[in-house]
Amino acid sequence: MLLRAAILLSLALVVRGHDHHAANMNFDMGEPIDGVLKAHIALMSIAFGALFPIGMVLGLRKNKWHVPVQATGGVLAAIGFVLGHAHGGRAFHENAHSKFSWFMMWLLVAQLGAGIYLKLHTEKRFNDLARPYIKIAHKLMAVTMVIATYVQVLLGVVAWLGFCYDGYLGQCLAHLIMGSSFLAYGIWLLLLLRLATPWLASYGRSPELYDSAMIMVWGLFNTFTEHGFIEKAHGWSHKDLQHTSLGVIWFCGGLLSTYMLRKSEPGDRSMFPSIILIFTGCAMGSHEQDTAFSTQVHFVFGLSLVLAGLTRCMEIVLITTNLIKTGNKEPNPFQYISVFFLCHSGMAFMASNRENVAAMASIGIDIGTFSLGYLSITFLLFLYAFFLMQLFAELGTSNAKTMSLPTADDGTVYHSVSQGGADEQQGMNDDMAEGAHGRTHVIFSADDNEYIGDDGNSFENSGFARHSAGMRGRNAGYGASPRASAEIELSPMR
Repeated sequence: MLLRAAILLSLALVVRGHDHHAANMNFDMGEPIDGVLKAHIALMSIAFGALFPIGMVLGLRKNKWHVPVQATGGVLAAIGFVLGHAHGGRAFHENAHSKFSWFMMWLLVAQLGAGIYLKLHTEKRFNDLARPYIKIAHKLMAVTMVIATYVQVLLGVVAWLGFCYDGYLGQCLAHLIMGSSFLAYGIWLLLLLRLATPWLASYGRSPELYDSAMIMVWGLFNTFTEHGFIEKAHGWSHKDLQHTSLGVIWFCGGLLSTYMLRKSEPGDRSMFPSIILIFTGCAMGSHEQDTAFSTQVHFVFGLSLVLAGLTRCMEIVLITTNLIKTGNKEPNPFQYISVFFLCHSGMAFMASNRENVAAMASIGIDIGTFSLGYLSITFLLFLYAFFLMQLFAELGTSNAKTMSLPTADDGTVYHSVSQGGADEQQGMNDDMAEGAHGRTHVIFSADDNEYIGDDGNSFENSGFARHSAGMRGRNAGYGASPRASAEIELSPMR
């Protein structure tokens, strides 16, 4: 997101130095951008585009760098917010970017406030009934912040370029919303591919079930919003008819696929979502436009959708015939192709709004340069999303290998033990920190059924020990079975 914003704003600087008689530019392009506004852009890009998303990942993995990263981002965001409302130079019209910034800052204050409250660990001093709810709200606000950041970046670019004013608002919103939906679809598939395979297996459903449900809902929404929803419509144009018909096919195809997969197993697959993408791409590729350049831009968008659908069909064939093994630790490289083309189709469609196409044509950019430029942006955006997911996965792997147990009040230092997951480690860590004082603890090894006390003595696998393990697991909140992980702590031997 940060890299994408930087490239789009750089493109805006190039556009600023040329004639824009064919585009609807709603502010004085000759007015310079002063250093204060540039500092605002830089600070906000670093804070919201880099630090906050990385800090969210660190927080989800309970990493020690979560608080420093988020605190640094908060300071930079506060400075950038002040600079954004105090700059000189170019005077912008009233815009959504400026108004939405207040929501962003209040959301940031609420999120940081919740984080500080959780860091105080008030449950150790009194029965804090609000803590579980604040913990959930803190995570939800973090996810909301990532989505809101994406929206704010788009609004910032629109404000910079002066697009979407006057009679261009409806088509501008249509391209940004629909393009963002394809982009979100691609990121969703990347998330399922990189991180959610165990989750899908645990719920016992086909990956295409969730695709189909989203396609169905979006098709229903699109059917009733393409004609006269934003602006008053005067009759039905061929574009209204085509856009509405696309919403209908998405709803009908998504409904069919969802019904067929309602009782699906993880190994069951469906090609109907891919077929919907292929037909959508064909329709958009032949979408008649006002200019030849605009028609070519829509063709690139349609081609990306067709390639996304075809490669997804090929992926399903390869998986169902066992030519691609889904049980491997890393996805097959071929599985990333359809995800990438979906992301590129979203970028291409957002860039195909009327004002942007007119601005590109007026400065002599041809379809080849246009396609390669936005393809490069898609590569960087894909890298950004992949980096965050890879960071989440690697932090989980490192946390699962070792964990340091706390030192008790009596000076006893506990050794590191292997664990099955970060949630189990945190549950044991909190449990021991609150009740370790003056007790003898033992470690149970599920492999050899041996109990080892902190004095080095071994204990046989007795019924008492098994009962203690189950009770300790339930009290700690990470499972009732002593075999939930490779090694777990038992109740104190009395």
